[in-house]
This record gives sequence, structure tokens and C-alpha cells, in this order.
Amino acid sequence: MPFPKRHSFRRRRPARHMEENPGIQDSVHPESAGSESAYLRSLIDSRAMVTVVLTNGERFQGRIRYYDRHCFSLGLSAKGPRIFLRKASVSYIAEG
Repeated sequence: MPFPKRHSFRRRRPARHMEENPGIQDSVHPESAGSESAYLRSLIDSRAMVTVVLTNGERFQGRIRYYDRHCFSLGLSAKGPRIFLRKASVSYIAEG
């Protein structure tokens, strides 16, 4: 019994619709521009006390210890516990 003939599958390119939003330009996300990363790095290097306000109104005070693409770590005291906060749940960060 012969084997079935193999078909070569070609990948299709996704359709590009330039006409969908002709007047709207893509805004540059702060993360891709490097400004968010530079700001968080400066807060870590200066060991500045910050107040983080979440979207639900909760406030935390401490020093930023670590950050990545989706979250950052806030140290509540010098040797105490750290909490991880998702960037999506943060309303703003204030120094001081």
C-alpha cells in the first residue's frame, strides 16, 4: 500500500488592514520607550521611599527592590517582607 502524498503547507501572512483606523497613530508604550524602566531603575538606585496607590485605593509605602515587565517588588521595611505588585493594578507611584 503506497503512502499518502505529502502536501507542502505554506504559511499565510496575516492580512494587514491599514484602512481600519486611518487617522489614529500608534502611541508609544512607556515600557517600549524605556522611560518606565529608567524611572524604576532610578528609584531603586536612589533607595527613595515611595507611596504606591493601587486602583482600589490601597496605599503601600516602602522602597522598590525589583521590577520586571509585569510586576515589581516593594520592600516595606529595611529587612522586612517584600510584596509583589502587578503593574496593571497600580494607579500611580509617588516619591516621598
